[in-house]
Amino acid sequence: MNNIIRTINLTKKIKEVTIVNKININLEQGDIYGFLGPNGSGKSTTIKMMLGLVKPTEGRVEINGYDVWKDKKKALNSIGAMIENPSFYDYLSGYKNLELYKNLYDLPKTRINEVLNIVGLEKEKNKKVKKYSLGMKQRLAIARAFINYPKIVILDEPTNGLDPVGVVEIRNLIRDLSVKENINFIICSHILSEIQELCNKVSIINKGELISEGYVKDLLNQEFDEYFIDTSDLQKAKVILEKFEVVKSISIHDNIIQINIDKGKIGEINKKLALNDIDITSIKKKENTLESYFLSTL
Repeated sequence: MNNIIRTINLTKKIKEVTIVNKININLEQGDIYGFLGPNGSGKSTTIKMMLGLVKPTEGRVEINGYDVWKDKKKALNSIGAMIENPSFYDYLSGYKNLELYKNLYDLPKTRINEVLNIVGLEKEKNKKVKKYSLGMKQRLAIARAFINYPKIVILDEPTNGLDPVGVVEIRNLIRDLSVKENINFIICSHILSEIQELCNKVSIINKGELISEGYVKDLLNQEFDEYFIDTSDLQKAKVILEKFEVVKSISIHDNIIQINIDKGKIGEINKKLALNDIDITSIKKKENTLESYFLSTL
């Protein structure tokens, strides 16, 4: 296992209040990692500790094996970030804004055009940022985050405020950067459908505690399939299904039968009801989503 970021019992207390409590998370090579939690959960404080902006009360953060507080320069040398609402000098062009940032790392000017090209702003580079759309500003912020050739980029709400087309564009950009530039991402977002679509691994934090961490496909791979059956023969269908061994639980809500069954057995359920002359209006499967999983952990 190649952990490029890991936190070890990461804790932050302010006076007697514990903001983050013994958080242990692991970002591995190749991950697009979703970091989830409600407002006030400790997400931002955790991210700031990862970036060396807030000192932990206890525990530590390691980036590529370097302790962020003991070897800050080496630890943060390979990391880029877009935290909260990105700000720019509106009266300067996109190119000039990146040039200022480029100077901090003593990079060649050619790097500016490289990143502008990657995020699709090469034709808009001389336009003043105040004339950029929100989506263009998000792209510029992502370009700034990886201008220093980082291997890890932390993005806080990268699709915030974007229209559906902008959301898809940023999602595709992150995927492309992950593959073509070999960049690993940590993405903080409250849009759970986006996290499910984009990330291969997630962690959930609430009230400063790590509630869950794992691969999305594993977290959503529940033990049973859940279905909703609409039928005019409600009670008769319920009696039949209660005696069927593949049915693990059954209930009725708003005149709809809700069942949990062994995976892949819905065909047998349908056949059993048909053989007993049960009139079926519809059978619908409940799709497992990251949103439903997230809410179940809180």
